[in-house]
Amino acid sequence: LRGGSRSFRWQLNRLDGVPVEAEICLNGLVMGGRRMVQAMVRDITERLQSERQLRRLAAVIEQVSEIIFITDTRGVIEYVNPAFERLTGYSREEAIGQTPRLLKSGCHDEMFYQRLWEHIQRGEIWTGRIVNRRKDGGLMEEECTISPVRTPLGEIVNYVAVKRDVTAEVEMETRLRQAQKMEAVGQLAGGVAHD
Repeated sequence: LRGGSRSFRWQLNRLDGVPVEAEICLNGLVMGGRRMVQAMVRDITERLQSERQLRRLAAVIEQVSEIIFITDTRGVIEYVNPAFERLTGYSREEAIGQTPRLLKSGCHDEMFYQRLWEHIQRGEIWTGRIVNRRKDGGLMEEECTISPVRTPLGEIVNYVAVKRDVTAEVEMETRLRQAQKMEAVGQLAGGVAHD
């Protein structure tokens, strides 16, 4: 080591045989004219498990088909997943730093948004349907859940929105209702003609 230092990871076994991941830091030093090595060993097993869990969670968020975005407490977008980009047409760079007003369709009045914000600012989860506008101008109906994200002390630090595009389902429901109405009108007309 010659007065320098070196760090590395190593798997060790505790006295009871349980393996642990360790970070070892070696420092070369001279004391009383003798060269010595100071070793600091730190158990990093929990940290590595947490890092693996975070990587797994990040992979899930990046790969789901639902739109996920995270805002700060003022509503400024800090993160969007690839589904947001694919379904809204806005790139990550275009969305980050904006507010969800970027998607505002004009289909909801200001009272709708005010009630939504009051709800989540009280720390409650909001669930409902929102009609938003994609970058190309097309409308998109979404089932949406917005949840506050809290610190361990309960302070709200972010909001996370998870949205599912239900536009095609809503259009199909509308066509089905229309077909049912037409069938009812046809039966009524047929019954009147028969009488």
